[in-house]
Amino acid sequence: MKCSICESNALSLHFGAPSCKACAAFFRRTVALDIYYDCITGNNKCEVNYGKNSEREHERKKEMKNLERRMACKKCRYQKCIDNKMQRYLVQSKRGRTETMNEDPVSSSSPRTPTPFSSTPSTSTTTASSASFEEDEIRKITEHFIKMDSNLNKSRRMAFTDSRLLDIFSGVCKMPFEKHQLQPFDFRSYRGYQKQEYVMMFNYANTLPGFHDISNASQNFLFRIACGVDFVISSSYYTCCIGTESNLLIGQDGTYIQMMPLPLLGDEPGAALMFTKKEELEKYKNIIKPRVKSWMEFIPIYHALDLSFEENAVFKALCCWQTAHFNMEECDKETIRKQKLLTTQCILKLCSDKYGEEEGATRAGNIILFASSICSEVMELVNSLIIMSFFEIISGDTLINEILTTSSLFS
Repeated sequence: MKCSICESNALSLHFGAPSCKACAAFFRRTVALDIYYDCITGNNKCEVNYGKNSEREHERKKEMKNLERRMACKKCRYQKCIDNKMQRYLVQSKRGRTETMNEDPVSSSSPRTPTPFSSTPSTSTTTASSASFEEDEIRKITEHFIKMDSNLNKSRRMAFTDSRLLDIFSGVCKMPFEKHQLQPFDFRSYRGYQKQEYVMMFNYANTLPGFHDISNASQNFLFRIACGVDFVISSSYYTCCIGTESNLLIGQDGTYIQMMPLPLLGDEPGAALMFTKKEELEKYKNIIKPRVKSWMEFIPIYHALDLSFEENAVFKALCCWQTAHFNMEECDKETIRKQKLLTTQCILKLCSDKYGEEEGATRAGNIILFASSICSEVMELVNSLIIMSFFEIISGDTLINEILTTSSLFS
């Protein structure tokens, strides 16, 4: 089988067309990052192929200059993908996205249909040059995301462990807890996020690039979403770092739930006899059931991504913007779009630097597409009323009650 794009060998169909891994990765990256290219010649008729024998490494090296010219025009390469029936919506649905395409994915000549990062078509045309950020800016922003997560971990180490100050302030903090510092989770005494944790998350959200460029209403919403995103991602990251080998599900506050054997769910015959009152049983079920579901279904997928601390730090920022974007003020949409694009390019740069351009692009695409799963987890967290259980704050604190009002969070 031949690749319908570059005519090199292809082993299977990718996104609806026979294609090699390189062209499939190119198409995935273009759709995932919502990039619009300009033709390098201006005639939209550039030759796109690798030549008859170019799949062999020694011949590829000999013909490198010629091949680079043949594959240099990304506009024509993308158009050839579309002409050969590659489907944009298949990039989305591979990660379980809802296929809500408003345009014909075959006849569209530029990637402006909805992508994993937009619920509506883009309102402005973005060229490859204007969609790109300077490499130095990407590096600085990536370092900023890493510092944000490190500072959050240091705050948690200070709040939830007996670590020495020297251990708290030394270097980048990739993990706030050591295994011996973890405490068993007790649902009876559990009252959810403490107020100091909201201070931590306020400091985190307040330092997100672009946070001060949006309206007060959008800042309010983004902060609340950041709390949910952090709850999902930080717990998953801590669990995968030090919990999975011992079958421990670790919370953002350094508590753990033993998952082998699985804990009681509360629906078993006679389970009610283990609780003093019905309200206690309901509280237990609302807390434990979603955590068991996360352990069984979500954590294995997250673990398979094997995110580094640096990737996870940027990914969390992307998920904050991605999860919050649909309910932001209309006047803030351009800022949101810019921040999502910036964080995706930071992820792409991290992956390309570590894994090389082709493999890195594939990995970056997989990470970026996984953001939709985080969004689903956060929304499920809200819709199943779990926020009300783990945010069970002492009554009378009107500020916290307002922040955590689930009736308006996803209104």
